Amino acid sequence: MSVLRTEARRTIAPWLLFVLLAVGLGFFFLFSGPWWKDADAWNLQWTPSILWSRYLLSLLWPIIVCAAAIQGMRDRRSGMDELLATTPLPVARRTAKVGLVIGLSAVVGYLVIVAVGLGQVIANDGMFTFTWVLPLLVGVASVVAGAAVGLAVGRLLPHPLTAPAAGVVALVVGVLLQVAGERGSAVQQTVPNRIALLSPAGAQPRSAFVDPVLSVSIGQLCWLLGLAATGFLVLATRRWFAVLPAVVGLAVAIPIFPAAAADNFVDNPSAAAPVCEGPVCVTTLHAEWLSTVAGPGKDALALLAKLPSAPTRIVETTTPVNISHGPGDPSTLVVRRDDYALRDVSGHDLEYELLAIAPYCSGPPTGTQASYIIAAWLLGDPGAPPHADVYGAWLTTPMHDVGAQLRALPASEQFARVSAAYQAEQTCSGDPYALLTGATR
Repeated sequence: MSVLRTEARRTIAPWLLFVLLAVGLGFFFLFSGPWWKDADAWNLQWTPSILWSRYLLSLLWPIIVCAAAIQGMRDRRSGMDELLATTPLPVARRTAKVGLVIGLSAVVGYLVIVAVGLGQVIANDGMFTFTWVLPLLVGVASVVAGAAVGLAVGRLLPHPLTAPAAGVVALVVGVLLQVAGERGSAVQQTVPNRIALLSPAGAQPRSAFVDPVLSVSIGQLCWLLGLAATGFLVLATRRWFAVLPAVVGLAVAIPIFPAAAADNFVDNPSAAAPVCEGPVCVTTLHAEWLSTVAGPGKDALALLAKLPSAPTRIVETTTPVNISHGPGDPSTLVVRRDDYALRDVSGHDLEYELLAIAPYCSGPPTGTQASYIIAAWLLGDPGAPPHADVYGAWLTTPMHDVGAQLRALPASEQFARVSAAYQAEQTCSGDPYALLTGATR
């Protein structure tokens, strides 16, 4: 331990630890990232918290590589290479101490960031599963691999430009592979999924209802451990056989990786299992929300029963926010707990928002101008909706004008227009707003 303490004082390890914590915790706290507060946020669920920490490696990995490269060229840059070669202490033992100190510093920095996130998850009573363990091991292996690669590059190329060049290359390659792993990205169409999964950083988590496929985590673990072993062998021996662990890790990982990005994740049935109170069902992940939504949900269903093809139940969806859909089952009102309109609202406001949820036409459940006008009509013109201050004139002006025109009509005409508009929303055809105003007959 005394040798390690001495080596730590002689190396860049303390500064590496400081920079990792400053960048990592600064990203999550100073910049409020991740920028949404859904169940897949850094501080609300176990597995997403680990995946966000892995996502952060897109910034941390280049820092680790750069710092390790500076340390790796210490002997050559100090002019002591020939002197140290005459000592009886083998190169492998001497470099092992440096590698251990730098690797330990990087791992400690990463684990502190992970621990801060998981501490908040525990404080928020996030749903516990063991699916976070393998992604955590992959993240640690990635950090160790970054330290090993940086040390090896610094030892092989002891030039003043080596460290910054290695950091830039690590950043560019890491970001490109990370973006290639994002479903729907332009880079994904050109980079095979099996190559994208070699990224030291993870893709951005999109849902708390899915977990990484076991083959993805195992393949990444094999690849990163092989890369780490190669880096340390190059540091200690500089012999050709040092590349064998990375080659073996690559040979194991590539065949077991999924061919398509859509297969990188698998549904978590325990998180998505329904919990119901009468016709209102939420997921197990959001079981505590049932007591809030059950009453307003039943009231909303009772009001909607006035309309043709009205829904008879409310079900929480597990579909990520970036997935689009067409018309669904008209008997089911689909809600998304983490939707902005439903977050932190209850009672009458929640009933209002449930009535204003449009079907899955162009995306996840959300409110439109027409759907808010229909909701106000069903409630007997209750005034401005809960988030009127956010939507502004885009919503309040048509609600006031069209709502007044609608209420001035005979009751039968009001019912006909509202029914036609609601059916247009259900079938994703026609213009519900135009049907409410009478512009379309």
